[in-house]
Amino acid sequence: MFEPNEVLQVQSGRGALSAEGIAPVKVRYKLVVERRDGIVRAHGSVTGRHSALHPLWLTPDATLHLKDARLLAVSLTDLVGDTAEFESTEPVARG
Repeated sequence: MFEPNEVLQVQSGRGALSAEGIAPVKVRYKLVVERRDGIVRAHGSVTGRHSALHPLWLTPDATLHLKDARLLAVSLTDLVGDTAEFESTEPVARG
């Protein structure tokens, strides 16, 4: 049995954020993996240069490259200064 919004993992590190047609951007990330309604999802924040993050914020689909080589399909939901919030766009595997 599981809790409705059970936090499974919190991770931070350095990685990259990319999207089709946009060069990868080096970022620092904080990732929260949790189970919501039986599905494992992720959300968090990335910090990088605002000018580099802005085109990714305008793009609906991006990929966060984690320090352990995992890839996470995300969408940036908010961008303020050099920090962007994101949510996963697909269920994620715990790593």
